[in-house]
Amino acid sequence: MNLQTYFDQYGTAGVKVMAERIGSSMAYLQHCKYGNRRMSADMAIRLEQASGGVLTARELRPDLPWPGVPAPTSTPL
Repeated sequence: MNLQTYFDQYGTAGVKVMAERIGSSMAYLQHCKYGNRRMSADMAIRLEQASGGVLTARELRPDLPWPGVPAPTSTPL
């Protein structure tokens, strides 16, 4: 699930609660939600933990090489 879909389910109040839970600001999460900012790897991990795995760090930052999970290949087999 992407960040925008996740937060659209909960509205502004949900974004505020999540920001407090992960030690971030609402503004930062809103910027990430709309693609105006790239989320840090650390924040992606915090969101995965706080969402109970509904959001995953790999989905939030697919451009990063996550340990234990092979990076997607750019050429189809």
